[in-house]
Amino acid sequence: MKMKLLFDCDDTLYDLSWPFEMSVERMFDPALLRNTDRDQFYADYRKAGDAIFDQVQNGTISIDESGIYRIKEACKKHGIPIDDKKAQDFQNMYRNYQSNISMTDDLKAYLIDSDAMIGVLTNGEHSHQYAKLSALGVFDFIPSTRIFTSSKIGYAKPDPRSFEHVMKTFNDDAINWYYIGDHYRNDMVGAKKAGMKTIHFNRHHQEEGDASDYVVYTEKELIDLLKELSA
Repeated sequence: MKMKLLFDCDDTLYDLSWPFEMSVERMFDPALLRNTDRDQFYADYRKAGDAIFDQVQNGTISIDESGIYRIKEACKKHGIPIDDKKAQDFQNMYRNYQSNISMTDDLKAYLIDSDAMIGVLTNGEHSHQYAKLSALGVFDFIPSTRIFTSSKIGYAKPDPRSFEHVMKTFNDDAINWYYIGDHYRNDMVGAKKAGMKTIHFNRHHQEEGDASDYVVYTEKELIDLLKELSA
């Protein structure tokens, strides 16, 4: 049977830490970061975003306001001084780098050459996520009818209804699909509750648990696993 793969976008199809790290390097004096655990700094930036995701989803705050909040909260936690203007400048730079994201050649080649049915289910504002997917070249090999965003379908991961919406659209059973994502609670727990098989692509070695059928840490490990599962 042909494999059926549903991917998350951010930190799965590309490394989301890249635009963050590039912006940090440009915006902050290295002396301020000397004693900062950069992996944890990035993790805290992501966690701050998770805490206010619902407000972005329902339009209470904008994507840029969310970005400003994220960097201010991460800096506060790590004792790095930042004012409103610097936070705004950071967000502007971060968005600029986001428009230049790319998928690695190896992952893109695998997905293009694969005979699997492939789709994307991602949390976020529809046009913002579409712009990122376009920058990644996803539409070269995945039709728009297989792209789903939380703001468009009305449910956000980990709500099982977001995964169930995709399965209903495909007129298929969840057990026939693998969901591949980076976030344990949003991706693995949500997909498992919906009845899907799960692959946790834990790039940044964050939370793990038994909702994951498989765990990989690098793109090579992910590609090797997908080849093995399709054999």
